[in-house]
Order: sequence, then C-alpha cells, then structure tokens
Amino acid sequence: MRCLVVAPWIVLSLLLAAGCRNPEPTPPPRAQLIVRFLDRDAVLNLAEAPPAGPWRVMNAGLWEPLETRWKAGPVPIGAAVVGRTAPDWVLLEDPSRDTHRVVVRGPGPEDLARRNERMDPDERDALTLLGVLWALTWARR
Repeated sequence: MRCLVVAPWIVLSLLLAAGCRNPEPTPPPRAQLIVRFLDRDAVLNLAEAPPAGPWRVMNAGLWEPLETRWKAGPVPIGAAVVGRTAPDWVLLEDPSRDTHRVVVRGPGPEDLARRNERMDPDERDALTLLGVLWALTWARR
C-alpha cells in the first residue's frame, strides 16, 4: 500500500526535474538565405556557409532552379526571388543536395486580404443597406 502512495510522487518529481532544464543555446547562423515570394519571405539560417553551386526550390512536386545571389560579409546573405505566392512552408535543396524545410514568415493570405480591402467600413455598410432596400422593393412587387 505504501508503494502506491510513494510511486506517484517519484514519477511526478522525475517529470518536473526533466522539464526544468535550461534550453541549449542555438549557435548564431554563419550564412542566411532569403527567398522572396510575392507576398511573404522565407528565411533559411545555415550553420555553415553553403558550397558554391545551384540551389533548387520545390514547386508543385518538381524541383526548379533558384537563381541565388550571395553578398559577402561576416555572415554571407543570399537572396532569391520566386514569382508566385508563398505557401506556409517551402522545400529548398542546396548545392550539396541537402533538403531544408523552411517556414515562411510574414502575414498570411487572410491577413493580406483584410488589409487590402478597398472599401472602408462606412462604404461597405452603406452598400449593404442599399442591397437590403433593393431586395425589399423587389420582394414587394
């Protein structure tokens, strides 16, 4: 009976001790590749400078070449432009054939749609009222 009382406390203390570790610091990136889509950007932080050669991006299940321009500096920064809207994540392949999954950052399509609305709320309300009045006059006939 005493084991049943002590066992949960031991398990709980082990779980708490395992969860209280300090996170390991991530090393600063040694290179960075920025892929610019029409609406958002994807940023790939690399642990080491990539070898020279062509990069590729996955588009609709096919690898397409990605024209990348690198700027020298303490942290080399590469940039590439893709002429389409961005998904939530993208697959990139570096010159050494390693594949990287990159999460795209920035506002999503829904946020952009709300931000790019052309009518202000007053105009939208007036147009809605006009539509309701038209529907009522049509129903009355």
